[in-house]
Amino acid sequence: MDRIKVLALGGLDEDGKDLYVLEINDDIFVCCGGFKYPSKTTPGIDFIIADYSYLVENKNRVKAYIIPKSKNNCFGAIPYIYKEVKAPIYCTKLTKFFLESFSKLYLQENDYIFKVIELPASLEIANHHFDFYSTCASMPSTFGFALATDRGNIVYSGDFLVEYSSEEHFRLDLNTLGKIAEKPTLLLMAESVNALHDGYCSPNHRLYTRMVQTLHNASGRVFVAINNDNLYHVDELFRACKETGRKVYLYDETSRDLYNLGKNTDSYNKYTKILSKDEVLRTKDSEVVIMISDESERIYEKVSLLANNEQDDKIIKINTSDTFYLACIPSDNIEIVATSVIDELYRCGCNVVFETRNTLAKMHAYSEDLKMLLSLLKPKYYLPIEGYYVSLLANAKVAFEMGIGLSHSSIFLLDNGQSIIFEKDKERPDLSFNYDNKVLIGDVMIDGIGVGDVVNEIINDRNRLGEDGVVVLGLAVSKEERKILAGPDIQMRGFLFLKDKDADQMLKEITQIFIESVEDWLRKTTDFDVNNLENNISNILRKMLLKNNNRNPVVKPNIVII
Repeated sequence: MDRIKVLALGGLDEDGKDLYVLEINDDIFVCCGGFKYPSKTTPGIDFIIADYSYLVENKNRVKAYIIPKSKNNCFGAIPYIYKEVKAPIYCTKLTKFFLESFSKLYLQENDYIFKVIELPASLEIANHHFDFYSTCASMPSTFGFALATDRGNIVYSGDFLVEYSSEEHFRLDLNTLGKIAEKPTLLLMAESVNALHDGYCSPNHRLYTRMVQTLHNASGRVFVAINNDNLYHVDELFRACKETGRKVYLYDETSRDLYNLGKNTDSYNKYTKILSKDEVLRTKDSEVVIMISDESERIYEKVSLLANNEQDDKIIKINTSDTFYLACIPSDNIEIVATSVIDELYRCGCNVVFETRNTLAKMHAYSEDLKMLLSLLKPKYYLPIEGYYVSLLANAKVAFEMGIGLSHSSIFLLDNGQSIIFEKDKERPDLSFNYDNKVLIGDVMIDGIGVGDVVNEIINDRNRLGEDGVVVLGLAVSKEERKILAGPDIQMRGFLFLKDKDADQMLKEITQIFIESVEDWLRKTTDFDVNNLENNISNILRKMLLKNNNRNPVVKPNIVII
């Protein structure tokens, strides 16, 4: 029998950073390779990916990457992993385009080997059989798959919801799923993001009706801000424009690229008039929609510039007769930014319409969607994935209460790094809880083009800079004469305002400690190790400042030897 091992390097008990490893005998298949956005506790970080040391250690066994959806949080780690672990990438044409664009944007271009999938598909990859089926999700041609083993299928659900009336590229392929269900399912890995919600996700994820109503009711132009990682809503916008006879002006290059992407990949409905800049100025306001698209925080930055009339293009600006429709729900880490931008829109006098989590659902499976998949596949074992622990637990409870034979011993709630292992000579799986830390897990922080070079000490420094400021000290010394030649020069930013009554005394104390420490070092030292001296001075001053001011600034001495 096959030896099977399934583990997550990322994606369990967190939002994003999905990285799942499926091992069949000596072959490894990597599913997803995403990132998560940083929180306010990790300033200056672009995004965070999973520690992929396990893949590097086993790179000769990695046979393929499988990327089920065209979103950055599903493939954002791939450009970094691929530099060290090369293998063919199985994805759709749309995902190929987004992955290449993402790699170029972050200066991480690779000579990728792509294997483009036309859904539905049955493929042999490294002598293992895969069946791919399309799902209904925020991006077109998102898919799930079944990997055949001699114990039964391992099925990865992908992002999905039960949706029967969607356009062709946003439809759950129940026919292929039914064929997969004809064979035993050994293990079902199902997403958990919305598992806490009762009922079905559909139609709570749809905007079309409200879009049509907004376009009908608006007497002037309608600005629509929409995420470029949710082409389902972009498709709804184009259909609503067609229904109401409105024409679309694409606000900037990002919006134009998104439209051209759909035109080139046939990913969504594009049958509406696109206006040039000259045409938008000659068209009646009541017939115009201005589409603004981008990702995450960037879209709110664009809206903020418009609201404050600080945008580069002064021809397109908001009038009091306009309606501004925010069809983009902010992620948790930018809610404060989004709230501020909405306030700015109200201040500029236009009519404001915006969606919230109460009016618009994320396109992920609710409990009844999960029940449908469970009842169809009837898996022998079940692994909730994708989501915080509370969502994983809710998903497990849904499966437990289904009455299809799943129990506490066949539903697995794991942490990153823990494994489900089916040994060749055993019928039931073993669990490896990674107490020996053989599978390294954790966060790799991406800062600019730096990969993993931002360590906790740097993050701590950045947080202290934001909270308690910085003290920078400098002087020059003579090695031969063993004396101070120039300085000290001491600058404080964000710590004490120099005109504060306490600042002068504090400055004198800092100066005294700095000079005495350097003079004592000049008298005694033989190796002139400046780094060691600077670290000692930094520690002494930080302790003094914390004791006297109850603040912990970053202290950076700089001693130049002449």
